[in-house]
Amino acid sequence: MTDGPAAFLALLDDDPTWRVPGAFRWRADAADQLDLWLVSLDDPAQRQRAEVLLDAMAAADDVLFAQVRDAIRAGEGRAALSPWLDVGEPTGAHYDALDALIAGVFALAEPVPDDPRPPADMVFYQPTPMRHIVDAVQRAALSPADHVLDLGSGLGHVPLLVHVLSGAAVSGVEREPAYVASAREAAVSLGLPEVSFTCADAREADISRANVFYLFTPFIGPVLRDVIARIEAEARTRPLRVVALGPCTRTFARQAWLHTDAPDPEAADRIVIFHSRR
Repeated sequence: MTDGPAAFLALLDDDPTWRVPGAFRWRADAADQLDLWLVSLDDPAQRQRAEVLLDAMAAADDVLFAQVRDAIRAGEGRAALSPWLDVGEPTGAHYDALDALIAGVFALAEPVPDDPRPPADMVFYQPTPMRHIVDAVQRAALSPADHVLDLGSGLGHVPLLVHVLSGAAVSGVEREPAYVASAREAAVSLGLPEVSFTCADAREADISRANVFYLFTPFIGPVLRDVIARIEAEARTRPLRVVALGPCTRTFARQAWLHTDAPDPEAADRIVIFHSRR
């Protein structure tokens, strides 16, 4: 990036690169910089130029989002997203340009929850950073032969992306009805019949079809204990994998019926994949 707003605005005026729909990361970084400068820009002409450029960037983003949505409906979503899937070895709970891209593509409405205060041992909703899901799909070698269950699926980002990237059937369980309705609407809009959502308590939901369970620490304490007991009972009937992120990873790492080859089985800032013991 250039040293000041005048030079940066001139660069954006002269460089057509960011206008190409696929130049999303370039555009996202540029838009972030413009947003920061808008707070302190006193020159009315510069403010107007910045706002015009931001509108043009949003329009280019909308074109890209529509193109990727069309590709998903045609069964070519992974190929359409491939330019942004090199996530390295992701860590941390922060969000980045990939999250903005996925949010734009999935166009998930974010309704006000019926009860914004979660019950005891339930955790406030926080979407998984999408780079961790890209990492999980690759490292868990998810495929159309799998059925993934996201426990605490929120607005549905994880089930939708997992299916697009792997072809696996994916179910989401979420206790907030408004979130479930939004997720279902997105799945229908994207033409993804193998992605489904159920409004239920994870302690009571049907988990019998899944062979892969995903948890981004949606609950703690006795609720987590009860859900783990349910998954353990299923593991007596078939091989299972548990994909965990966040503090709940430590609890899974201490289960005798699970094992992992992760160098740090209790890592809270990166996906850890556990396999049931036979």
